[in-house]
This record gives sequence, structure tokens and C-alpha cells, in this order.
Amino acid sequence: MGLAMRRGQFLIVFFVFSFIYFFTPSESLPQIDFFKTQPEPRVPRPANVNGSKVKVIFFLAPGCHSCPEEAAKIERELTTAGWNYQIEGIFVGDLLQVGKYLAELRTYPFSFEVGLDMDGKVAKQYGVNTFPTAVVEVDGKRVVVTRASELSEKLR
Repeated sequence: MGLAMRRGQFLIVFFVFSFIYFFTPSESLPQIDFFKTQPEPRVPRPANVNGSKVKVIFFLAPGCHSCPEEAAKIERELTTAGWNYQIEGIFVGDLLQVGKYLAELRTYPFSFEVGLDMDGKVAKQYGVNTFPTAVVEVDGKRVVVTRASELSEKLR
């Protein structure tokens, strides 16, 4: 009879604990969510990036050997800073210079269109007299840079 009594007590204790376990609110029980996806790391964005589009006018001239490199650096700076930008290239020179440097221009790895300023009016309008020069317009504010390294500090 002792063994039957212990078995009965065990069943009663088992059912009481099972009842408590199944009907206790789940907030009080520790849980582990094995399928939870990790949140994506937040990339800090500069405070000055407000969704506005940056317009860049990139001026180049005949014999400008640093122009392709500076254009690539400007694109890299804008992309790294998180800006939404559009670049337009302007070649300042007459038709003879364009013809002479056309083959060289075709080898430049620009990812933007290059227009022609034969009489230099556009360059004068923006006050450009050295090459390469980039005129950056953000929210009506115009900044002139001759080196890509100047860009981040002037856009603050």
C-alpha cells in the first residue's frame, strides 16, 4: 500500500504542477526566441543630409590630367556621406581643343554626361578659372571646390 500511496501522491503533485505551468500567464515564464532576426546595424548619417538632391557641375579643361581622378573622388565623397546627387560635366574649350582632346575624353571613366562650353560663358558665370573645379549646389547654397578633399568640410 505504501508504493500505491506514493504513486498517487506523485500523480497529484504532477497534475498540480502541470496545471500551474499551463495556465500561468506566459509573461512570467522565461522565453527564448530562436528565430528572431537581428536588427540591421544603423549607419550614422550626417546631420546635413535631409533628402535634398545635390547638383554638382564638374568643370574640366584640355590637358587636365587630374580631372578623372578628382571626379571619381567627388563621387566617392558624396556617396560616402550619403548624399543623393547628380553630376553634370562641362568641358571648357573651343572646337579645336575638343577635337584635339576628344580621344582622351573618351577614355576618361566618367559616369556622367559631359557638355561643351566653347566660349567659356558658363565657366565665367560660376567664377571658374582653374581646372578641375566642382560647383556644388545644395538647397540654394553654392560651394566651389577644386579638390574633393575640401568637399566634406564645405558641405557642413
